[in-house]
Amino acid sequence: MRFLLITFFLLFSVLTVTTFKTQASAAYSPQVHRLHTGDIFSFQDGEVWQTIKILDIQTEAQTQTTVHVLIYQLSESKPTLHALRTQPILTYHTPVSQTLFSSKWFYIGNTTPQKSELKSYIKYLKNNDFKKYAEVTNQKVEDLIFRANTLYTKGYALSQAAQYQQAIAAYEQAISVFPLYYEAIDNIGFAYMDMGEFEKAIKYFDRSLEVYPKGTTALYYKGMSYINLEDLENALATFKQGMEKFPEQKETFEEMYQSLSKLTL
Repeated sequence: MRFLLITFFLLFSVLTVTTFKTQASAAYSPQVHRLHTGDIFSFQDGEVWQTIKILDIQTEAQTQTTVHVLIYQLSESKPTLHALRTQPILTYHTPVSQTLFSSKWFYIGNTTPQKSELKSYIKYLKNNDFKKYAEVTNQKVEDLIFRANTLYTKGYALSQAAQYQQAIAAYEQAISVFPLYYEAIDNIGFAYMDMGEFEKAIKYFDRSLEVYPKGTTALYYKGMSYINLEDLENALATFKQGMEKFPEQKETFEEMYQSLSKLTL
């Protein structure tokens, strides 16, 4: 097992910051005005009404705007702010394009998003925009990183002592603090390899590659896990993928690919 250098990739985004307010409209407005956090819109689709609430607005590179919304369940009657207090929620968070909003949407008011309404959005931020996640949860990025590093170090020490289950628990805690911590995910894969549980190791190497697609280490040891499972077909496919995907590491993957190819002749 190797001790991997820790690299944190924080996804920075520029989000529109607006003042939360509570505002009820006296009448439905068919014009879509400038969007604000907490705005509620609805449109009639046949005999039912579809209603959404804006949780946040994200602008990327000042060119593309993504609106994060909560979606209420369909209603047969025209929604009002008062009625929406007890209206069931269909989806707590989904990102949509600003272009979704057109003249068919009726603006019906503005209410500050509640903590219960923001849980799914906060989870999304934790996995996609860690800096913003720290901000909205009143935490410091450096404190979260320190905590994740501490747990990672604990997990590594336990792995070195062959206490693999305890090591995995520590790595999982590190990942729960910082979900993009792919080195910790890799090390869980290594721990399962050390325990001879190669199918579980592959699942974690795949998980690591989802977080960090440039992870040559995860892909290489995924191939090695297939070898240990005597699954030469998938091992060959994995090393071939490494040759094509990581030309700078082609020799490393190619060596294993050619060795395995000889075994299949």
